Amino acid sequence: MPTRNRCAGSAIDPAMMKPAHLSGVLLALAAASIYGAVPNFARMAFLNGVPALESVLSRTTVVAAGLGLIALLRRESFHLGREAWPSFLYQCLATLMVSACYLASVQFLPVTLSVIVFYLFPVLIVLAAPVAEGRAPGPARIAVALLGFAGLVVAVGPAFENISFIGLLLAFGAAVGCMMQFFSGRMLSRHLTPAAFGSLVHVAIWPVILVLAWGFGGQKLTLLSGGEGLGPQAFIAVVLVSFTYLGGYFLHMSSVRAAPSSVVAPYFNLEPIVSTVIAVFVLGETMALAQWVGGAMVFAALVISGFLPEKGAA
Repeated sequence: MPTRNRCAGSAIDPAMMKPAHLSGVLLALAAASIYGAVPNFARMAFLNGVPALESVLSRTTVVAAGLGLIALLRRESFHLGREAWPSFLYQCLATLMVSACYLASVQFLPVTLSVIVFYLFPVLIVLAAPVAEGRAPGPARIAVALLGFAGLVVAVGPAFENISFIGLLLAFGAAVGCMMQFFSGRMLSRHLTPAAFGSLVHVAIWPVILVLAWGFGGQKLTLLSGGEGLGPQAFIAVVLVSFTYLGGYFLHMSSVRAAPSSVVAPYFNLEPIVSTVIAVFVLGETMALAQWVGGAMVFAALVISGFLPEKGAA
């Protein structure tokens, strides 16, 4: 117990978790907004010659070092007690699943279909909440989660040709990993701050990401081999990917520390909408009427979520 209390704020005070979880919701909206920029910067990096897994390796490195530095400056504890190890390993597996499975799925499926399957995770979180959190979300919250997902289906405009079972399995694995990331992040935040455990998680998965990037890159790393053929835009895009992901992950884990996963999850439906808007104004892509309609459905789900009463423990 003394170890757990060593870093300020490392243990969650149940008395501070009751009212409307406004801070968790605001952190979730900020995280979703920042996360929304990551795919666009990753796309920019890819178009300029940087393999996707190398972008993942770069952001993993930056998150491990950046969050570690924040924790050190705040004098937060990195000690993992015996009771923290299960949730730590859970978070490592979840983060690895999201990073590897989501990227691999787009090699077998249209990106639009991968996005739709991946964004099942808010619905999965709400449905799993009774088991994972002992909370009964109720039919209204389930309906809102499904409304947000339906909006995503309309907004993304899926291309269902050439469906690959392997691709669907990978995309669904990424969605399950993201669900696990929410619940494990909340459990782990009872023992360490988001900066401390976020750094440790990314240090732990870094060797695996390195092997994947090296293997799928033809046993070489473009960024570490002098960056032959890469222009300044490639390096700028990789830097933007890394630091936006750093901010998004930190705010994401902070949101599930401040409020239950089932409460904040629907607000992450904002992320793909932000991605689409940035793609229009930065990458010059166009939005069809269906995308505007889907975005309005997602926004409606977010607003309704804010007015739903909180449920106590089941």
